[in-house]
Amino acid sequence: MSRKRYSKEKKHRSGEIPTGSFSDIAFLLIIYFLVATTLVKVKTIAADLPSGEKSSQTQSDKTPIVNLRGSEIFFNDKKVSVDLLNERLAELNLGEKIPSKRVIMLESTKGTPYENYFQVLAGISANQGVVAIVEDDK
Repeated sequence: MSRKRYSKEKKHRSGEIPTGSFSDIAFLLIIYFLVATTLVKVKTIAADLPSGEKSSQTQSDKTPIVNLRGSEIFFNDKKVSVDLLNERLAELNLGEKIPSKRVIMLESTKGTPYENYFQVLAGISANQGVVAIVEDDK
């Protein structure tokens, strides 16, 4: 009797891996990740950067210049705060001007905190200005 029992057990075994529960496990993992994931809206800036082409006309001396020197912000060589800079940019009424007159020069030194750079760039963009980034050729 022991030989028959052994041979019956051997016949019932097949070489297949049971995959019937894989779809259930995948579904549960999808539900878990949907519930556990938090969706964060990233704050971005839509900025119109001028083309890199040089024109025959040069920028006038009246082009506003924003200098970022470390944690300090200068607007036309006068130290300002972020709020005061936004007020000065609003006074310029850049939205009413033609695109070539909306240019704001932005100069930055090494060591400028990213937060200041981001706030200034956001302020210029919010007031419909076009950013011209000044780089040293050194």
